This record gives sequence, C-alpha cells and structure tokens, in this order.
Amino acid sequence: MEGSARPASAMNQEAEFIRSEIPAVEKIIRVECWLEGERRGTPVDPSDSFIQLRVADIILHGVGETLRKAQ
Repeated sequence: MEGSARPASAMNQEAEFIRSEIPAVEKIIRVECWLEGERRGTPVDPSDSFIQLRVADIILHGVGETLRKAQ
C-alpha cells in the first residue's frame, strides 16, 4: 500500500514503548499464574491457555481504556 509506511523514528518510538511495557506484562503474567495456581491448588505455567487469555484480556482492557480517554 502506498503512503502506509511510517517513518523509522515512529517505529522506533513504538518499539521503545513496547520494550518499556515488558516488565509490567511480566508482572501481570506472574500474578495471574499465582492466582490461578491458588485456585487450582497447583502451580500454573505461563504457557497455560487460561493464563494467556487472561493476560490478553487485561492488556486489551487497558488499551481500550487508554483509547477511550484519548477521544
């Protein structure tokens, strides 16, 4: 598509933003594994499908909230 390419500086800013969020995402994963482990009574791996869906829900909820505030 013509005109859809973004300047390298914009992509670098996006990459930096994503990198800056990694610790927060890692914390969400740890907390959700712990919570689900408490519920199940056994340790839960981060690759568990429930954990992956739960983490995605939390992140997308935050993104949605941010977009609503930006309007």
